[in-house]
Amino acid sequence: MENKPITLSQVHFRYLNAGETENPFSFVNEFCVQETELCYLRQDILDLLKTAYSYKEEFYAGVSKSFGYNQIQIIKVIEILFVLHCTDLDLKPGNVRSYENDYNCLNREEKNDVRVFLDDFFTFHSLDEWRALMDDLLIYAYKEGDEGLFNYVDEPFKTIGYFEKLAEAIFLVYEIQHLKESYPKASVDPRADV
Repeated sequence: MENKPITLSQVHFRYLNAGETENPFSFVNEFCVQETELCYLRQDILDLLKTAYSYKEEFYAGVSKSFGYNQIQIIKVIEILFVLHCTDLDLKPGNVRSYENDYNCLNREEKNDVRVFLDDFFTFHSLDEWRALMDDLLIYAYKEGDEGLFNYVDEPFKTIGYFEKLAEAIFLVYEIQHLKESYPKASVDPRADV
């Protein structure tokens, strides 16, 4: 039996609209410029994860009223990265390597081609599985689950690593696209001309 690739028209997006799926960089630009910064997104993700994975423990932030909002934002990021994963848009930096943010979680190969991370991310879990996990994280973060999500989720530390890379990936995509638009000649990879 042949495995047919999923087309975006077959996918139901929980939060993205048609305009954002047709032009994913519009969402990426708005999110990274107007919505948040990498350090805040990273902290929001870690606060949600640490609280969800704990059982009867309170962290310095405690149970936050913003967990629901943060969960929606993270699902949007997952969905837009899925759109980028399914398209053939160029996500390689070319010659551009000077970034505003530090990308410590993504490895060299992932920084040179964000698709390497996206392929790994959506192989580890499908889009629906990531959204279901986000729903569980929210339930457990508000302490409405049983003995803690840490006992329930397979490979919790690997999952945390993926979320840390997720935050970096969306900002790396933004920086690459922004630099390519600002410096088109500098962003061309000379090896592509050969």
